[in-house]
Amino acid sequence: MTLRPVLVLAWALVTGLAGGWLILAPWAQSEQGGGDWTTVTKTEVSTGAGLLALAVLGLVVVVAQVAAAFREAGATAPARPARRADADPASAGEMDRALIALAQALAQDLDAQGTGGRRAGEPSTPPRWGTGRES
Repeated sequence: MTLRPVLVLAWALVTGLAGGWLILAPWAQSEQGGGDWTTVTKTEVSTGAGLLALAVLGLVVVVAQVAAAFREAGATAPARPARRADADPASAGEMDRALIALAQALAQDLDAQGTGGRRAGEPSTPPRWGTGRES
């Protein structure tokens, strides 16, 4: 049962790619300029559209077969978890307070980095990079 859907999916992929190429080929190979379509362009585009339609049909068939196989096996769609009606509103307040404290700590850290990494009251000394001399 597993081999058939895989083969149909592979067939649909190859057919879809071939159809897409046939649709794009006249312009990709510069065979079709501006103006009216040539007979070759019309043929290639219509053939490519037919192949794309077959590829989509193959995908629909595979999805239907896989869904039927799941139904036969007794599989059901996963149930959505129900929202807890007894959720504690106090825990939401605690989360808000924790996030505010975190934001304040990050703001203080960014302020300290904005002053060159110095804490308030520390003297500023220029960095000794790039002097070329070793102490």
